[in-house]
Amino acid sequence: MRDLKLFQRGYDFYEFVYPTLKNFPQSERFVMVQKIQKVYLEFLSEVISARKSSNTLHHLRRADRELEKTKIFFRLSRDLGFISAGQHEDISEKLVEMGKMLGGWIDSEK
Repeated sequence: MRDLKLFQRGYDFYEFVYPTLKNFPQSERFVMVQKIQKVYLEFLSEVISARKSSNTLHHLRRADRELEKTKIFFRLSRDLGFISAGQHEDISEKLVEMGKMLGGWIDSEK
């Protein structure tokens, strides 16, 4: 059940953040936005793989790395002025929440 909740949060997060990504400066849409989308969608992919794999822990650890990259790219986006501090705070809260869910799942698999 935990895996479905994490996947749903992840799916909802992408829907939440998509309009923000569309508002990045045109010059960054093919650099920063693509990078964020790539690592975040890889996070979701690893969550799906963890649900279906006999090597769950491997996929969860990879998901954790991709989630950390996502956090860093959003922080950099704030620091470069592509998103506001308020947007970053909202995004960060959701990413931290998913990180806690993921951490709990990892702990349960050890």
